Amino acid sequence: MTLSFLGAFLVMSFLILARSLREAFYLTAFDVRTLPYITAAIAVLSVPTVGLFGRALAKYSPQQVLTAVLIVLAVGLAVLWPFATATADRTDVKIAIVVFYLWTALGTLLFTSGFWVITSEYFAVRGAKRLFGLIGAGGTAGAMVTGNVLIWLTRAVDLGWLIPGLIAIIALFTITQRLLPRLEVTPGSEAERSTLSDSVATAWGSPHLRTIALIVFSVGIATTLLDYQFKELAQASFDTRAGLTSFFGAFYGWTGAIALVLQLMVVGRLLAVAGVGWALVVLPLTLAFGSVGMLLVPSLLLVTAVRGADASLRKSLYRSALEVLYVPVPSLLRRKTKTFIDSVVDSVSEGLGAGIIFLWVTLSGFPSRHLSVFIIACCFVLMYLSRRMGQQYFSTVTEQLQVSGAGEEATAAAALHLEGRDLLSGTFTRIDIKSILMHDESGGTSQQTEDESISPQLSGTEAILARLRSSDISVVARTLEETGDWDESHYPDLARLLARDVLFDRAVLAFLTAGEPAVPHLLRLLRDENTDFVIRRRIPRVLARMGGAEADDALQDALTANRFEVRYRAAIALLRRRRRGLPRGSRDEEPRIWEAIRSEVGRGQPVWEMQQLLDEEPDDEALVSQRIGVRGELSLEHTFRLLSLILEPEVVRSAFHGIILDDDKLKSFSLEYLEQVLPPDIRRRLWPFIGDVSEHQREKSLRPLGEVVSDLIVTGATLFEDVKDQAALKKILEEQEDD
Repeated sequence: MTLSFLGAFLVMSFLILARSLREAFYLTAFDVRTLPYITAAIAVLSVPTVGLFGRALAKYSPQQVLTAVLIVLAVGLAVLWPFATATADRTDVKIAIVVFYLWTALGTLLFTSGFWVITSEYFAVRGAKRLFGLIGAGGTAGAMVTGNVLIWLTRAVDLGWLIPGLIAIIALFTITQRLLPRLEVTPGSEAERSTLSDSVATAWGSPHLRTIALIVFSVGIATTLLDYQFKELAQASFDTRAGLTSFFGAFYGWTGAIALVLQLMVVGRLLAVAGVGWALVVLPLTLAFGSVGMLLVPSLLLVTAVRGADASLRKSLYRSALEVLYVPVPSLLRRKTKTFIDSVVDSVSEGLGAGIIFLWVTLSGFPSRHLSVFIIACCFVLMYLSRRMGQQYFSTVTEQLQVSGAGEEATAAAALHLEGRDLLSGTFTRIDIKSILMHDESGGTSQQTEDESISPQLSGTEAILARLRSSDISVVARTLEETGDWDESHYPDLARLLARDVLFDRAVLAFLTAGEPAVPHLLRLLRDENTDFVIRRRIPRVLARMGGAEADDALQDALTANRFEVRYRAAIALLRRRRRGLPRGSRDEEPRIWEAIRSEVGRGQPVWEMQQLLDEEPDDEALVSQRIGVRGELSLEHTFRLLSLILEPEVVRSAFHGIILDDDKLKSFSLEYLEQVLPPDIRRRLWPFIGDVSEHQREKSLRPLGEVVSDLIVTGATLFEDVKDQAALKKILEEQEDD
């Protein structure tokens, strides 16, 4: 990040110095009305230049390509240097000034784009949103420093002697890039290697990249028109080369200072809170209001303020948001299209803007302030595209999350990291073991005797009940298998058998055979907090396969039960019902599930980490095939399972993988997806559990130990119930916090 900060500083230093020099050289040698010609020339020349640059990026490492470009750029500047110190009256000097303008303009395009291509390779989406603002602050600092130093340099030395400064900046930048880890690229097939036509087709075929291109295009036109208004009034006010260079240097210096403040204090927070869509809206809103003023009262002061706001926002908020938009794009696709969009699309937009200027001002003779009408129109288009980009960005993140979470690499990572779970064999709960594990291992003779001991005088129902209550498991099992007519008198005994592992499946089958008449009894047991816990926690597995809307409602109510395992099993049951197409609840389920999620994430971290299962059962609704043994994983899995009930299940599953697996890229997509879909209060509570908070935020989330102990007792997560045991638990937690 530090090297990227320095790189951005040097890139913008080069850009400001080169732009100030070429504009000063050009405007003192040519009339401002000729600017559309050279702008159009840049647009035309950028097409083959970017085509070659894109092909090189697809074949070689971005660092190698950018280094080669910078060497060529530096050599060209060295050749043009002698002409910069000569008088502008000579024809060869005027030609050199035009070449210098084109050379630095095209070189800056590749320099800037190449830098951000390299930078985006090192950061995932999450890191990009957090750090691109700071890296961009390096660029605005470079613009501010260089712009202000130019004020002094123009008074101390001839402008031609500043060209070696451009070469020195290139050399320093190359050194910073050599210190970065190498980025390698495996050469693809000829079809994968970038050509200009391929870049055009790829960018236009992707909704995400197409929207980015349209945003860049609209901004380019608006800025070109505004920049012409700005330079026209500046040329009318300053008639010397030094005066223009000093003015432009001061302008870029002050706008750089403003951009730096925005980068450090606004950009990161706005991107995190409002998202890229709203962040992009700020620039067109500002330009629209300023352009209305230019229509009414045009002046150098006003146009400088509007152009300054444009420059400051483009260097800070707009640039950071735009670069974040590229991060979810796959690496190869980004290399093939980013330079094309940043350079060719931007140059073409400037060329179109130059065409508008030529037709409106140069050819027709209309006043330049009327160009504000075109700027305002571009601003409305930009606002629409920015809002659409916010939606498209979320779709791209979601798509990449699914691809990353379901791809072969993610599957291999899951196999590697989801091994060896040290699952506790039971919850910290008091259970009447004897009443659960009634297992008679006696032989066939004693079983037969037990069966025969049941009085033949008993009626059919009474005989069935007697056999169901038998201590001989084989008798109970045979009764469950042979009886096909169950009534309400049998339901309590069938429910009791749900607690016996060896009879559980047969008891479930008996309830399924009984059908709908058995559902009300199961619902009463599920809703009663005093029901034997072992029975209650297994009822959702029965209701996952039977019952109508009332059963679904009861399972949703169970999502807020006191006991974790009841909540856990209820969520699994609801997912299974959805898969089987069973009737949904009669009430609106979405707010109820969101409330259940709020309840889960609102628990203290010790409660979150200590919630466990009595035993593990085969679960075809598991979010992972095996568990990895991290504390609080069951709580996290349960929360994500609840999310899958109201969001896209496959995306939620991929997001869960991203959180628990050691894959920064996948986790970054997961966090970005969650930030987009979760309500703010849930996101704020969930973040400490998934590790995406600062140390200060983590400390603020800590709760008094007394509250934590009380929660552990209420939720039934521990054995500690008396005062002495609670004191021991508190001591354990204190020692854990110290560690």
